[in-house]
Amino acid sequence: MSDSTSFQGTLDAMKKAYERDHPGGPDPVPPSSTPYTEARELSPVDPAVPSAHVRTAYHPRQGPSMANGEHAVLDQPLNSGRLVRDQGDALCKPQAKFWGLYESPDRPVSCPRCTAMAARHGITIRTLA
Repeated sequence: MSDSTSFQGTLDAMKKAYERDHPGGPDPVPPSSTPYTEARELSPVDPAVPSAHVRTAYHPRQGPSMANGEHAVLDQPLNSGRLVRDQGDALCKPQAKFWGLYESPDRPVSCPRCTAMAARHGITIRTLA
């Protein structure tokens, strides 16, 4: 692969074009010496113990009737009697029923249905280590 078709070659060409069009402007790419904020990771998943992590639901037009809030999202599939959920589904309803879910491991679960279902089915909710 030649340098002109590589990712780095494309990035260098874009940076040169920006510098040409914006002389004396701020650097569009931060220097590599910029310290990266410390990554926080969730505790590891034990395959023998059903677990979930916290995600926040959002909708483009927020309102009181929306399923907003923090939900428990499964780390592995769950088949407990009539309750069947895939990996990535919230306990209260499948992922497809949400507009979107984004990671929020530092917040507690605020959905009362997710909390009750986690307690009923013995699901551990993972938080930041």
